[in-house]
Amino acid sequence: YASVAVAVAVLGAGFANQTEVKAAEQRAPQAKGTSVSADLYNSLWDENKTLREKQGEYITKIQNEETKNKELDKKNKELDSRVTDLIDVIEHDDQELERKERMYEAFLKQSKDQVNNLTAEKDTLAEKAKKLEEDKQISDASRKSLSRDLEGSRAAKKELEAKHQKLETEHQKLKEDKQISDASRQGLSRDLEASREAKKKVEADLAALTAEHQKLKEEKQISDA
Repeated sequence: YASVAVAVAVLGAGFANQTEVKAAEQRAPQAKGTSVSADLYNSLWDENKTLREKQGEYITKIQNEETKNKELDKKNKELDSRVTDLIDVIEHDDQELERKERMYEAFLKQSKDQVNNLTAEKDTLAEKAKKLEEDKQISDASRKSLSRDLEGSRAAKKELEAKHQKLETEHQKLKEDKQISDASRQGLSRDLEASREAKKKVEADLAALTAEHQKLKEEKQISDA
């Protein structure tokens, strides 16, 4: 836009010089006492003055448009930077979420396997306890030994149940952590959408100002012609 202002100034100065030369050429007959040359000179002088005033107005408008365009460019760059930062944050959060989800899935699978194993072991111990109870009724002689085995089985069963409860608690905590992470990700997505809408508005304003600037240039070219 600066080059446009310089070109306008050069063209205006050139036109003014041509007008002054024409006026000077018309002075010669004035020495012979004619009044036509003086009128023509004054007319050209007034026309040149008017053109200079219009030229100044056009240059002022162009400079104002340049200032507005620079401000819009600055705002557009700031919005681009904010959008880029938000995208980086969301991408980082997505990666972190994917990592946690993989860890969660792996731990969940491990937990299910452990629960299945503990359940199978629990069933086995239950069968063993049942058999011990039956053996106790059959043989009083081995009752003490069988009682010890039965007590051990019950203790092992309680231990397995405690382990099972601990795994269930850890599993519930992982589910809650995932829900919190999903909520954070949705908030970042809303911020990104709002920033994109603001950028679109600034770009639309810039396009309108550019069109108005082009119209001023065309009007000046018509006036110069």
